[in-house]
Amino acid sequence: MAPPNQPQTYILPPTPYAPNSPLPVLVYRKALPEPVTEESSQKFIEENGWERRGPVNKAIPRERYFHRNAHQCYGILSGSSQVLLGVGTGDANTCLTSKSEANTGPIGALVTLDAGDVIIYPAGTAHSDVSDEEGCTYIAFSPDGSPHCSPENGSKLIEDLHAVRAETLAVPIPQDPVVKGAGYLRVLWKEALKRHSIGSGL
Repeated sequence: MAPPNQPQTYILPPTPYAPNSPLPVLVYRKALPEPVTEESSQKFIEENGWERRGPVNKAIPRERYFHRNAHQCYGILSGSSQVLLGVGTGDANTCLTSKSEANTGPIGALVTLDAGDVIIYPAGTAHSDVSDEEGCTYIAFSPDGSPHCSPENGSKLIEDLHAVRAETLAVPIPQDPVVKGAGYLRVLWKEALKRHSIGSGL
């Protein structure tokens, strides 16, 4: 299997209802070994320090939610799905974009995921499905040793963003679930943490 290309990155600013993260969401395109199966995909990602959480899911949840205590990774087995990033339940559906990094909108981003793709959500990043006509199936993973994920739907105003961000950033940086060794994840997330530490403090 050829080495995967560098992942697409999406940096989501906080909203009144979703803390999001200064660490970028990462999307690897066509990263799972072919033919894409449940067994081969699980083996591939678990070999890189992540553990499977739950059965094969028939659709990415439409309810907006985030986990402040754990990072998450989805391996897309079949179909496609359009995912909304960075928007809590209480936020308006405005100012969205499908472009990455510098062009991410002030409220959120739209990303289309296809079979073979892998997406990594840093702790605190809100996400939900907004289009699942193609019957997307996926497996969810968390880094080895992660606690049980505690979902929050972003329906309550965040009163102390600094405290919530401190909690999400205290979650250890894991191995890259796609690239063995340091991989792109550790490099990109450590660079983002460094920028964050000398930036606004949020």
